[in-house]
Amino acid sequence: IRMKRFVSIIVIMTLLLAGCSGKKEVKMKEENYTTAGGEEGWMYLPDAALDNPEEKRPLVLVTCAFKDHPEEKLRQAGWIQQAQEAGLLLLVPKYKTTESYSQTERVMEILNYAIEHYPVDTTRIYASGFSNGGGVVGALTNDYPGTFAGICFMSWMMPIKHLSSPYEMPFQIIQGSEDLTLEMDSGAMRVIDDEVWGIESLMRFNGLLQSGEAKDFDKTEYWGYEPDEVQTAVIEDTAWTFSNYYKEGHTAPLGQLVMIEGGKHELTEQKAFVAWDFLRHYARGENGALIEIE
Repeated sequence: IRMKRFVSIIVIMTLLLAGCSGKKEVKMKEENYTTAGGEEGWMYLPDAALDNPEEKRPLVLVTCAFKDHPEEKLRQAGWIQQAQEAGLLLLVPKYKTTESYSQTERVMEILNYAIEHYPVDTTRIYASGFSNGGGVVGALTNDYPGTFAGICFMSWMMPIKHLSSPYEMPFQIIQGSEDLTLEMDSGAMRVIDDEVWGIESLMRFNGLLQSGEAKDFDKTEYWGYEPDEVQTAVIEDTAWTFSNYYKEGHTAPLGQLVMIEGGKHELTEQKAFVAWDFLRHYARGENGALIEIE
């Protein structure tokens, strides 16, 4: 049963994100590898991992369409800066964008290689995907729901199919108001159909919908489901709205839908900071149960 808090919290702040101005270029060690099955991945290691190679660290699997080399995509989304600051491992798998949803086995082969050869904390593996990469995150959640402690979709997603799964899946969607949205006859705005269905599937997956609860975009624009809590922030002169959905037994949101006022279909350096601030609250135990860690 979802806790109905209906608290409206307005938090106006300016987040000074180091490195977002472009004045300081942060570097991470990159290692490119090929698995025994011929799959290719890129691992990025922060200085903390190099200084303490035996310490297990959280890993974020980042799926994004790229040509030749993924570093620029990671930098555009802010992942290089965030990973260096938080001591995260980053893993980018190579996959065919035209076959995104049928490639989960090959992506898992790349991830399993990383688990075997790098200091990965297997209780804290997360996945984040932009655009086409969001579809990959959804497909991985369908096929391997107990692998990830949290997922983040940036600017697109696909529905989750295994509604009877015993797992809870913390999820975040980061979306721009001018990014794959449309105006309804009533004048209210909503996200496109793929995301409408995807959000509903995630809400049902996590037991966040009450019996008979239906989408209402006139009442809750873009998302359709009334949140338990709304927070707003000003980040780099842009308004961000965070709609939080809570579930009994958790103090952190289990679902978070983020709308960027005027945001377009593009990567920006603030997104990784916002993603990690959500994902970092959860880990997954050996039995698949969620553990709230912060």
